[in-house]
Amino acid sequence: MRTRYEHALAEVAEMKRALAERARHVAELEQRLMRQVEEGARESVREGRRSRRAKPVIEPTESDLERAVAAADAEKALARAEREKLDERERNIRRVERELAGLRVQLEKEWRRVTGSAPASPEPAKPQPGQPRPGTSEPPPPTPLPQPPSEPELEPAATTRGRKNRRG
Repeated sequence: MRTRYEHALAEVAEMKRALAERARHVAELEQRLMRQVEEGARESVREGRRSRRAKPVIEPTESDLERAVAAADAEKALARAEREKLDERERNIRRVERELAGLRVQLEKEWRRVTGSAPASPEPAKPQPGQPRPGTSEPPPPTPLPQPPSEPELEPAATTRGRKNRRG
């Protein structure tokens, strides 16, 4: 059960990383498109002021912009689908955590029943994270998920693949 939980956490972390990477890609694409539109607008204003002898500037056509917008929309839809998949995995992790907590409580009750009312081993002074609190029958709070890095990893794809292969 613990292995499944750790595996799910690793998958969630990888999906978050991929989602952040896709979001950066979409943002870069959007910025590039906005620069092209702004540059095209500036060029058309400049051309109005210049004489017609100036070298013609190749502007992105409407179809180029439409293709770029369609690509950005597809990337956004893919990121949204990834996010939904990530949310589903997080819900599964929470479900497994609740199941583990319930099994832990059941095991404690069974242990107390078998050994009598007092446990054979002394209680630890401080409960470990994710362990039930002494004297309560409610399950412990879920173990917190690892926090994402404060700065995005901007490694070349080759090193990222190498790291992925070492994990799995």
